[in-house]
Amino acid sequence: MNNKLLNYAALHFAIFSWGASGVTANLMSLPAAGITVYRSAIAFVILLIINQFIKSAIKLTTREKMQLLFTGAILGIHWWCFFASIKHSTVSIGLICIASGPIFIALLQPLVDKTRVKKTQLLLGSTSIVALAIVFKFESQYTLGILIGLFAGLLDAFYTFFTSRTNQKISSSVMAQYQLFGAAAVIFGLYVFIEPDWQWLTLTTNADIWGVLFLGIICSAMAMTLYVFAVKKLSAFTAILSLNLEAVYGIALALIIFGEKEYMSAGLYFGGAMLICCVIADGYLSREKTASL
Repeated sequence: MNNKLLNYAALHFAIFSWGASGVTANLMSLPAAGITVYRSAIAFVILLIINQFIKSAIKLTTREKMQLLFTGAILGIHWWCFFASIKHSTVSIGLICIASGPIFIALLQPLVDKTRVKKTQLLLGSTSIVALAIVFKFESQYTLGILIGLFAGLLDAFYTFFTSRTNQKISSSVMAQYQLFGAAAVIFGLYVFIEPDWQWLTLTTNADIWGVLFLGIICSAMAMTLYVFAVKKLSAFTAILSLNLEAVYGIALALIIFGEKEYMSAGLYFGGAMLICCVIADGYLSREKTASL
């Protein structure tokens, strides 16, 4: 296997793992908060051990540590909302909703950077709203799940935005280590007060046990490492464009595993396809802009 093929394999393994995370969560009886805490904590411990073994530099300023913990908290709430969206609807709906993240970024970026909103951004944003309206119309019985999923997409945009503004000299594994700790800490801290009986952390089935291990080891620690490895070798455009396959992989896997339970209306798939096309178009237009500079 040549190096380029290996890089593509690493990239798509990571993306497929993230797509499979929604299916895994749907197989578990554990609530969304418990899934998030276990996933984050297991991945944190693994990366902590790896960073100690390879002796990654972890001398960060207090400001940098707080920034990483803050973005980690956003990541934790994003995962919590994503899993909650699936619990209140279906895997397909959850994945389609979080695919809205890049569109939120495209709309928020001009506001934060105080630049003019481009016509293409308005067009893509408007088309995305139409796509989401179609999803709402055909799957109105899952309104709560859709709203939670869209909030997860918004949080994904904020997470990406703030992470891009951290010190890029910090190694990716160290950055992920702090963020995963922040993700586990914020959800654990919230739920200790919301549900102090600890039932939300009880692993009652084999699916729960194997699920948290799969999410923590494969979908988080390994997937994040492979994704960073691939992105360093491939173009950023290739990585961003490929990320749109997360929803495709996840929906296909859900249809295979859950069968008729996961069948949605044609309107959902049409609206989802429109949304994903908007994301791909935004990625392509962003690339064209960068190339012209």
